Amino acid sequence: MKKKGSVSDCFAERNDELRKAFFNQGVYSTCDEVISKVVKTPSSRFWVDPERARDVMSRIEKNPDSISGMHPERQRMYLALYERYQELRRQYPADPKIKVVAMAIYSGAPEFFLAPSTARAIIYH
Repeated sequence: MKKKGSVSDCFAERNDELRKAFFNQGVYSTCDEVISKVVKTPSSRFWVDPERARDVMSRIEKNPDSISGMHPERQRMYLALYERYQELRRQYPADPKIKVVAMAIYSGAPEFFLAPSTARAIIYH
């Protein structure tokens, strides 16, 4: 499992997509209201590495409380991903876990699952 603070290969792509969502709002202000709206827009995927997600899905299956110490946004993301993973697992029970996790990741996310302060830092960078 990746350690806290590690950087995933997909972060540059996530940051680009977040900036695009911000500039597509038509309001170029980083006020809390605008940033909060941007982080709640749908994203093309869940921004997590498939191997890391597989490990967390296994943890949740064994003990749902095992992720209670995570940052709230990250925890919400994994719980949303877990729901999607469970739906796909029922549809494709014979497929390997990593394949079903990847299908869930790339099926699109309902939001970016970022704190507004994190999104603001990404947009300014």
